[in-house]
Amino acid sequence: MAGAISEFSGIVALGLEGFMTIGAFAGVLGAYYFGSAWIGVLTAAAAGALYALIFGVFCVRYQSNQVVAGVGMNIIAEGLVSVLMIGIFGSKGKSAMVASLSTIQIPVIKEIPVLNVLLSGYSGLAYLLAAVTVISWIVIYRMPIGIRLRAAGINDRVVDSLGLRSDLIKYVSVMVCGGLSALGGAFLSLSQLNFYSKDMVAGRGYIALAIFVFAKKNPVYCVWISILFGLTETIQLRMQAFPIPTQFLSMIPYLCTLIMLLFAAKDFKTQRKEHA
Repeated sequence: MAGAISEFSGIVALGLEGFMTIGAFAGVLGAYYFGSAWIGVLTAAAAGALYALIFGVFCVRYQSNQVVAGVGMNIIAEGLVSVLMIGIFGSKGKSAMVASLSTIQIPVIKEIPVLNVLLSGYSGLAYLLAAVTVISWIVIYRMPIGIRLRAAGINDRVVDSLGLRSDLIKYVSVMVCGGLSALGGAFLSLSQLNFYSKDMVAGRGYIALAIFVFAKKNPVYCVWISILFGLTETIQLRMQAFPIPTQFLSMIPYLCTLIMLLFAAKDFKTQRKEHA
């Protein structure tokens, strides 16, 4: 979803992995100093937006290659967090324990079998991101600002000729992308765990990139496909009870990503032939 917002403006969000890493660390840092997980969430969003702004400056202002810039931001994020971990917590492997996000039990649904497992008992951040999905779809497809956003990605000169600043639209979209991606990282460190661990993002940014490509940039489709990927991780955890090497189990989400990209590439080739 975050990648889709950035992609509509013409900026390929290949730095999702780095944005999530920064968000996961900044979330723990905010919770560590202020003693509140929700302040950690706000810190993560702000840090992710600022970090994405740097990426935007390279791509918009200096017209850098977006693939090189995105991969570079991912590498820098990992190194930057390792340095800060040593300076603040004295270890680059694991941070101190911090306050975590509490789960929310929905009054009526929590008593209903099946629905209580599907819809209740998650952290507030999970419900917030679900709301952001709906808001993103409305903004992109039902509001004037969404038309301007998509126009900036298709032909920014047309946007400039209308008296609008396409560069500003691109900067804002990339910062929103960074902030939302950082919330994904904060979910890992403040909801699933209550500390930052080295390499905890573990390629999920690249998986998110593959998801929004396969979902054709539609925020709603991104959510449904993300749920399917969540199912693969659940299967991976459940299968650990069987005598199967953990290396093979860890491959499941990434193998699904490769298969999905193969289908996306095939669909892309078909579309090119139709337009030719």
